[in-house]
Amino acid sequence: SSGINAESQSVDYPGCMFFEELMKLNPDAKVILNVRDSPEAWAKSSGDTIFSANQANWLVSQLKLFMFQMFMPIHLNLIHKIMEKQSVHGVAPTDPNTDLAQMYTDRNKRVIETVPAEKLLIFNVKEGWKPLCDFLGVPVPDTPFPRVNSTANFKEMVGAHVKKKMGVLLLKFVLVVSIGAGAAVLLTHFG
Repeated sequence: SSGINAESQSVDYPGCMFFEELMKLNPDAKVILNVRDSPEAWAKSSGDTIFSANQANWLVSQLKLFMFQMFMPIHLNLIHKIMEKQSVHGVAPTDPNTDLAQMYTDRNKRVIETVPAEKLLIFNVKEGWKPLCDFLGVPVPDTPFPRVNSTANFKEMVGAHVKKKMGVLLLKFVLVVSIGAGAAVLLTHFG
């Protein structure tokens, strides 16, 4: 059993990197290509969030990547490792020389050329529930369409996680220093 059925779904990374493989496992699958207003809008948002190590300055880029790997949640680290191995769509998104807008354009073109038109919805979240629900054959909910994946939300989530991780590291450091200092005092006093 492949584990893929009519109720299975995948959202965002890393699943979207394997859309062709997932379509082979479930030929009746529908694909939703979430688009932005422009490639530049996506590049700016991605550059400010998930690919923030993409900097013109190599040293800054490497420092950000190191900090990301040290302090980010494990699932985000795994996603970045998959992207590094796959060279995301043929390019490295954290490489300062990568044109993120072109990467976005190339990726969308590949999806549009690969997925049969009747199984593909090209969707901008600004459109709200109706096109999404029509495509999926479900009723439009009475609730407002959620808007929760902003750059500010991402930075708040990451900031909270980094603060927590740094607090734990600081506590461990203080504990090690305290034990070391205590041992040194005991050795000099009784040693």
